[in-house]
Amino acid sequence: MTLLIPEQSASLVTALDSLGRQSRSSVRGSAGGSEFQDGIVIPGYPENIARHFAGLIDGTLESMCRKASVPVPHQDFGLTIDFDRPLEIKIYDQAYVLDRLLRKMIARFGPVVLRNVYMSEKCRAEGQRNIFPHLSFHLDRGYNQDKQYSLFCRDPFDEVQKDPRRSSTLVAGNMVCYLQKMLEADGAASPLGAQCDLFKGGNLGIGEIVLEQAWNAPMATGEICIIDNRTVMHASLYKPSKGYPIGVRYLD
Repeated sequence: MTLLIPEQSASLVTALDSLGRQSRSSVRGSAGGSEFQDGIVIPGYPENIARHFAGLIDGTLESMCRKASVPVPHQDFGLTIDFDRPLEIKIYDQAYVLDRLLRKMIARFGPVVLRNVYMSEKCRAEGQRNIFPHLSFHLDRGYNQDKQYSLFCRDPFDEVQKDPRRSSTLVAGNMVCYLQKMLEADGAASPLGAQCDLFKGGNLGIGEIVLEQAWNAPMATGEICIIDNRTVMHASLYKPSKGYPIGVRYLD
């Protein structure tokens, strides 16, 4: 099921194809009367991981993933789509099923961030609002649960959320969290689990091995971040305040 307006879907598909064919890190396009630019946040993600954790990797990164029962990292990690003008976008249906094109984007790039977009008034009123613990990387959904996609959103029409937020959402591939946990245990390997406190000593590797969704777009800018709990973990980064709770939905 595709929920995006057809023009939006066609334009975004064309832009994504251009990213793949031309090995480009960003592409411009137009959808719904608004220009957009989409871009890869961290190109060559496995290479970055292998370089950052070179002292821990025995054999290949892929072989370590198999041993740890952790998904192989995305080749390019994180996709941002920034619209020049505010655009209403339908992301999921009444049964909380995520748009098919967005699922394809997430399968290819991991976390997907949409900026200067907003959902309908009905959708904006749904779900809940959460504040994640500082640097506590975790899963929202266990592997045996349904609705494995988490959608985080900032509502540009809300009196509180229209302001830029004072904390970020950090997203890292499961293998990054596994290796960082191993590094902080002096090289001792252990199962990843559903929650782990990481990077307490600093050196977060933002832009190299960790994606930061800063929620700092200008006043009254809608922002949406969607992840798949089967492939990534996420946490908050307080700066130093934890800021307001962010909107959350769980989707199939």
